Amino acid sequence: MICWALFEVEIEKLDYHHYLPLFFDGLCEMTFPYEFFARQGIHDMLEHGGNKILPVIPQLIIPIKNALNLRNRQVICVTLKVLQHLVVSADMVGEALVPYYRQILPILNIFKNMNGELF
Repeated sequence: MICWALFEVEIEKLDYHHYLPLFFDGLCEMTFPYEFFARQGIHDMLEHGGNKILPVIPQLIIPIKNALNLRNRQVICVTLKVLQHLVVSADMVGEALVPYYRQILPILNIFKNMNGELF
């Protein structure tokens, strides 16, 4: 359940096409509490989204790409963890990301040789 100051909403009742991309936009945030709310919202929605996640994948690509393009190590690490959670959050999500590899992977190529330095 996502609980904010004035209301409580069951996560399963949220409009995933609206809120999940909004939370993914928050991957670029580096200031507390904004970065916390964005990341917690993403993980909560992925944990409870089930079949609502797959149709939203195309809307998540631009926020993911924007976060990676910041070239900030902390943001890249968080984004990679979010991608890991996204892939295991529902069936066929990993396969749905394949057409977008050309947009997501080039920025990671810059960091691939840094090994332990990135994390």
